[in-house]
Formats: sequence, C-alpha cells, structure tokens
Amino acid sequence: MGLVSMRKTAASFLSLVVLLGAGACSTDNDSKQETATESTCEKLLGEAGVEWVKNNTVGETGVSPDSDTLESAKSLFHKQARSWKPSTEEVPTFSNSELCQVVKTGSPSGESLSIRYGASVVPFDHPFDQDSPSIPARTVTPINTDVKLVHGKDSKEKSKYYVYVRCQVEGASTAQRDEVPLEGVMTDSLTEKEAVDAHLKYLLQSARAVTRGFQCQNAPKVPLSIADRGTH
Repeated sequence: MGLVSMRKTAASFLSLVVLLGAGACSTDNDSKQETATESTCEKLLGEAGVEWVKNNTVGETGVSPDSDTLESAKSLFHKQARSWKPSTEEVPTFSNSELCQVVKTGSPSGESLSIRYGASVVPFDHPFDQDSPSIPARTVTPINTDVKLVHGKDSKEKSKYYVYVRCQVEGASTAQRDEVPLEGVMTDSLTEKEAVDAHLKYLLQSARAVTRGFQCQNAPKVPLSIADRGTH
C-alpha cells in the first residue's frame, strides 16, 4: 500500500538452512549481517513458519541479506506517524520497511515471499470489503478492536495478505491511532500452494513480534492465533 523504496538486488542469498541455525563459513562482517537477517526473519515467521515456506517451495531457498531491521522499521514508522496531521487532506506517501524476504536461489524470475511493515495510507476502518476503482473487494477477518487481517487479489490478480494494528505513537496526534495504523503486508510468489489460512497465520504471528517492540502507547493485543480472536 505504501510507497516502497527501491533496493539494490542482492548478488547472493543465504541458505535457508542457515536461517534454521546451521553453521556456515564466512568473514566476521558477513556473520554479523547474517545474524541480523536470521534473527529478523525467524522472529517474524517463527521456526514453524520457516519450515512451512521451505516445505512448500520447489528448489533451494534463501533469505536476502538486504532487509531492514526491526529497530529501523520502528524508527521510520514513528517518524511518519508523527509527521501526519489531522488536517491533511491529501493521501500520504508513506514508505515501508522490508523486514524479511525469502527467495528461490538463482531464480531469474525472482520468486519470493516478502514481509513489509510501515505506516498505512488508509485508516483502520477503511472499507476493504468493498470494490474500489483500482482494487477489487477483499476479505476482512477482524481479530479484536485493535487488529484485523485482510486478504485478496490486487489489480494484477496477485494474492496479498495484510494486517492492520491500531498503534498509537508517542508524540503523534491522538487521531493517528485510527487514521495511520501500522500495516503489515505479505506477498508470496514463492510457495506452491495458495494456502490463505497459513499465510494469515504467519502474518499475524509476525505482527505480534513487530508490535512487541514498536512501543505502541495503547498496548494493542495481538493474539497468538486467529482462533484466539475476539478474546482481547
């Protein structure tokens, strides 16, 4: 949804086995980069999520070393949330942070599973389940008063999965919590099966990991699973 900054394509990718903790030969600098990437991807997807991606992908997979950190993503979200003003009439052009990208190693077509987080350009109560000129109606799964999941096709008929969290940022307008919520987006052209439940499960899990460190003043409750929705 937000404006995504262009990134330089990584020349090589780490084995997904490394993500699961196996050792690898590298320089000290490479090890520091690998550790940062590993901890972010595995924290978002969890070990079960990593295995799910691996088991539903044909061919070798790896993680991009060119992802953002949770700390830099939080800093960007806070900055953009504070910059928003209730009197703003134009649709904001927020950017988001790519926190994890799993790819098919050596694939020229660029299949990947990506998770991004950032400030949403639409409010929490946006009518996602209604058609718009550019995007068909999507399915909304309310979790609780602070969290909702959304999924559907984009204008190019590609499946996308979203999570929205009402996250009040310190120093931002009180209206920001509803008008500029935290948005997580998962896109997937990597796994073989279009399993909606699995995608939403691991996206919700990633939102729990992200909001834990984003210092939301309203302390939104992100449950462990969709089955726990409505309990907070």
